[in-house]
Amino acid sequence: MNRYRREKRAARQLWREFREEQPGGSQLVAIQWPKALMVMGTAVAIAYTTTHRGKKVPYMHQFARGCKPLLCAGKKPGQLYLIGDRFKVDGHGIVDIDARGMRVRDTPTLELVKRRRRGKT
Repeated sequence: MNRYRREKRAARQLWREFREEQPGGSQLVAIQWPKALMVMGTAVAIAYTTTHRGKKVPYMHQFARGCKPLLCAGKKPGQLYLIGDRFKVDGHGIVDIDARGMRVRDTPTLELVKRRRRGKT
């Protein structure tokens, strides 16, 4: 089996585990990988909406101490990346892991701070 088929099969399996339903048709997405990235900072959380059993569900994952990935960007539109080796995605969603690959059971508390724009009062 070639590499593309193995990765496609793994992606479909991850879909089944995470969404608790069978995947539909596959979609080929063209990605232009940048040669270099700009590090914006450390990601403390990520919020997203997905579907489970046909219903939209909002999620927010707060990264545990020592598991926070770098938030990086390329120059072209659509190039935003989480870079790090202390998290993975499995059937539970985003999971923080330690250096041995074991799940971290830290429950961080996130406080959002609203940033004021320059020139605004």
